[in-house]
Formats: sequence, structure tokens, C-alpha cells
Amino acid sequence: MMRHPCSRFALVAAIVSLAAVAALVPAPAASDAPAVDPVAPVPSREPIVAYNRWAWIENTYWIVPQNGIYSVYHSADSNTFTVAQGQTVFHITDYFNGYFTGAVVVKLTRALVPSCQYVLGQVTPEGSVYMTMYDAADGSVRNTPLGTMVRKGGQWTMVNQMTAPASGGTLSHWAYMVQSKPGDRTFQDLPFAHESIPEFLSACPPGPEIGR
Repeated sequence: MMRHPCSRFALVAAIVSLAAVAALVPAPAASDAPAVDPVAPVPSREPIVAYNRWAWIENTYWIVPQNGIYSVYHSADSNTFTVAQGQTVFHITDYFNGYFTGAVVVKLTRALVPSCQYVLGQVTPEGSVYMTMYDAADGSVRNTPLGTMVRKGGQWTMVNQMTAPASGGTLSHWAYMVQSKPGDRTFQDLPFAHESIPEFLSACPPGPEIGR
């Protein structure tokens, strides 16, 4: 059966019209980005913070070495500055997510009268330290030392600085506090105090823990 010539012309014209319309529709933009898997987790560009970097300080003892036993006392009455000597021992009793707690015992002058304190500290992964010292008897804030974890001689030291009220004036002190472990000479004979660490700490209550 022969088709009418006009039918062929109409079909060709329709095809040409469709091609022209398709040419006017913009093609999807090409992208060099890889396809995203909607199920796969998106990687974070933030650094992974090692909150537990300093967890090893739990149940450690920190003391003032011989060259750090000196402080400066300022008398409000006479407005004078005087060198003082003493020893401070930290027993860090708990650590959680960059926070630590412990007992702090301070003994100044040869009378070795103890000052009993608790510490709540914060230490960043980079080693910056901020502490709040509380009176162990009434919970009042005694001072807020600043510190930094610094390696010296292949060991970590805690470089602390503070100024606190003391007997009608203030006492300013800084030191590279160092660890002392059972078996070390300083564990049995503390600089300046000439007491063992257990004896030095025995006059004050043990350090608290962080409630979970």
C-alpha cells in the first residue's frame, strides 16, 4: 500500500521540529566532583581533639623542685616584698575529658604548717592548664593558678604561676613542678620540707573524684 507523499513530508517536518526544540533545552552542567554516596558519612574537616592526651596524670604526684621553693610575699601594711620559702605537693586523684581533681598541700616557712586545698584543673590537648584551688575545709576559692605542660630534660613538667591572698598580703609563686614517684629520692625527702610525700600529705584530706 503506498503512502501519500504528503504524509512523508509531514513526518519529516515533525522530526525536524523536535530536534530544534531539543537544541534549545540546555544540557545538564558537567561536574568534576565525584558522586556523593548518601549513606557514607561526610568526613569532618575539623582536627580530632585528643581530650584524653593527659589521662596519664591521674594518680600522679607533683612537687616543687629545689630551685622553685622560693616565693615573694607582699605585705599590705608595709607595702614591702620579701622572699619566702615553701613546698607544694599535688596528688592528682582523678581525670576526665581534660579535667582533673586532686589534693594540694602547701607548707610555708620552717614551721611547716599545712594549708589543705582541693584542685579542679583543666588541661587542653595543647597543654594549657587552668586551675581553681578550693579550701578543703569550707570550699572557698583560694586562688586560680595558670600553667603549661612543658617538656624539660625528657620529662613533662607543669609550669604553674599564681598570686594568692596570704596573711595580710599576697604570695606570688611560680615553678616547674615535676613528678615524683615511689622510689625517687624526692618521694622520701621533699626539697625544703624534708618529709616524705605520704607524710607531707597526711595532714590533709585526700583529693576528690569527679562524679560521673
